[in-house]
Amino acid sequence: MNARRLAGALALAAVVLLVIAELTTVFEVTVGSLEVVKRSSTGGQNHGYGLLIIAVVAAAMTLAALRGGRAPAVALLALGAAALVIALAIDLPDTRASGQLPEALAYEDAQARAGTGFGLELAGGALLCVAGGLLVALGGGRKPR
Repeated sequence: MNARRLAGALALAAVVLLVIAELTTVFEVTVGSLEVVKRSSTGGQNHGYGLLIIAVVAAAMTLAALRGGRAPAVALLALGAAALVIALAIDLPDTRASGQLPEALAYEDAQARAGTGFGLELAGGALLCVAGGLLVALGGGRKPR
């Protein structure tokens, strides 16, 4: 498997991870010593399905980058960075909240915890960055015939 195909496979794996992250719990609020879940949110609910849009565009850019385009490879890198910004700026604060939670009014020990979706968001964004960076490093297109 050559490096371009490997980068394409990484990018497509990232797309799958981002789609799954949108449908998976990104955080949940638990209360009490038994850690009863009072509220949870999927990635899509928490940030308006922004990563789903990134995943769709990344799939198209992957196909274009595999044909040798440099601009689509740079776009993959930018899309990966955007996915990481969404995960870190929007979702991360929600995974660490405690005192400002609505549940904190009724339960003194309410706290939020990251769910599986948060890790998938980070992995998908990071893989897109790696794939885009690898495709950029491999350079422009194929040799003209």
